[in-house]
Amino acid sequence: MTKTLIKNIDAIPPLPESVQDVEKIYRDENGTFEDMQKAIEKDPILTADILRIANSPMYGISRTVNSVKQAVSLLGKDAIRAFVLNSAVNASFKIDLSPYGMTKEQFAYACERQLALTINWFVRRQPKQLAVLAPAAFLVDLGRVIISKTLIEDGKAGVIKEALDKAEDISKAEKSACGAQTTDVTATLFNNWQLDPEIIHVIRYSDDPEGTIDEDREMAAQLKAVRETVLPNGEITEESIAAAKATIEEFGLDMESYEKALDIVLNS
Repeated sequence: MTKTLIKNIDAIPPLPESVQDVEKIYRDENGTFEDMQKAIEKDPILTADILRIANSPMYGISRTVNSVKQAVSLLGKDAIRAFVLNSAVNASFKIDLSPYGMTKEQFAYACERQLALTINWFVRRQPKQLAVLAPAAFLVDLGRVIISKTLIEDGKAGVIKEALDKAEDISKAEKSACGAQTTDVTATLFNNWQLDPEIIHVIRYSDDPEGTIDEDREMAAQLKAVRETVLPNGEITEESIAAAKATIEEFGLDMESYEKALDIVLNS
């Protein structure tokens, strides 16, 4: 990593106290739904963020969610924890993705579609994996925000656009310009925030699931398929779906459940 990138990672503040409280409750085997609800409701901004996201049609809830209690009950602790971490991102980052030709709104839309696809894919079939995959899917591309800031400061904002124009690998362009790709930066930031090491590991290997051990390979491949489905600007195309399905077939993942989840996201 370049000095500027390291400086920008180190400059990110710790998670807000309310978010740290929720994370402690989530990771405490004795923590309850009620404990999580109370911790969230202490922070009005966090509460508003949770209700806004929970009421998105992408999560397949047929009625309006009017309270944190409802949100936790309907979506579960794993999804709500991911929403809480996203709220921390909104509080901690000034998002400028102009080197990627993206707006803040497009970035947020992509994050929400990735999370929605993940929840709809696994919540009823592999709910235990959501503890890792929900926050990973929602925030895996957070490193892109820090890389973007670094490229602007170092006068290299055109590097990504050039790679995009030539249909080249963006990860390689990121590494060339600042010594790390998006997943590396996100994993480093999550480590600084002392989040679950398994989340960090799965994010780090989502570009290359074959590079990790058997027990984590499936989740890394699942995260890879989610990221391939949803383009960085939030779009889902025939080509992106084909790329994701190739990964699903390669790693023997559940294609039928993926297609059902994708249908919900596309029609929301």
